[in-house]
Amino acid sequence: MAEGKFNDCVVVPTREIGQFNFRVCFSSAELPFTLRTAAISVVAGCECDAVFLRCDISDEFMLILRVRHGSNPAMEGIKVIPSMVLLDKTGSPASMGTRTTSRISDGTLVYKLDLRGLLEDLRANCVVENYFQVMCSVEVIRDGAPAMAPLTAEEELPDLGHDLAMMSHKQQLTDVSFDVDGENFSAHRLVLAARSPVFRAELYGSMAESKMASITIQEMGASTFRSMLHYMYHGSLPDAGKADVSSTMAEYQRLLAAADRYGVERLKKICEDKLCGNSITVDNVVSTLELAERHVCHKLKASCLDFLSDGENFKMVATTDEYFNLMQSVPSVLVEVRNRFKMPHENPTITEAGSHKKSRMC
Repeated sequence: MAEGKFNDCVVVPTREIGQFNFRVCFSSAELPFTLRTAAISVVAGCECDAVFLRCDISDEFMLILRVRHGSNPAMEGIKVIPSMVLLDKTGSPASMGTRTTSRISDGTLVYKLDLRGLLEDLRANCVVENYFQVMCSVEVIRDGAPAMAPLTAEEELPDLGHDLAMMSHKQQLTDVSFDVDGENFSAHRLVLAARSPVFRAELYGSMAESKMASITIQEMGASTFRSMLHYMYHGSLPDAGKADVSSTMAEYQRLLAAADRYGVERLKKICEDKLCGNSITVDNVVSTLELAERHVCHKLKASCLDFLSDGENFKMVATTDEYFNLMQSVPSVLVEVRNRFKMPHENPTITEAGSHKKSRMC
């Protein structure tokens, strides 16, 4: 496969058959209108080209992979499955965007990765030296391979994380299980190791857990572990459903602690952002402040201190046993609360007559 280039888009060949990376300049992605195409001659026996499209007027922001194989007699009677996935700053797949596959009149397969509304997420998670990359692949299913349902117009292909999650639910090829608060969860070691450096050390290092088929996790609820496991497979949080706000915020607190425990930094950041919204109340500000202090969440801590800097809020919170206990156990927090209030201190000054008088200093 030859390397193709068009302006600020480059095709980067890989060692994998049927796969290449499409490299796009992020500066062009910020323009109101961008259309960039990189032509590829042949990938896995198919003629392909990758396209990046952004148009503010039509609210389009997507990556497109077009695959043509009808003109090649050797490709008759086979099924072709295209795919695109963004790569994060470490080169790992990033679960971003909505995927659809369709077939147009001349038989060309069109795979779309819709990134509408994700420009800032793309900048934060995928851009390195003003470029981001998307991994493009074409899978060919020949005679004798497992049967695949024919592609239909606008059919959505699930991503790898979805497929692996379905396998874990069905306990297919899972190689580790967890006993959490009386519930059992099956998983794939490789998925957990990819998401968490702590799991990587436990499951593949010299620790005792690396030899165990079933691991018991203490001091964590089953619902919290289930949410963390969902994130590890899907890269997103599960739907909160109809749960009330207070129980949802309490679960975010528990999930943040779990993410910090297992080194899942992006999940920890997601939970911190959720808690920093309009969810801080008189009832939960102390527990949230304690959580932020324990797990080093600077943004969340600042939000709690901002809430307490309101005089009415502080009056309701400061008389509680919970607040008193926190101030005793973490006195540095009391200092920060005072600094937010700019509480006055009494300092003596000497008058001309030599007598002492107190002035208020803030």
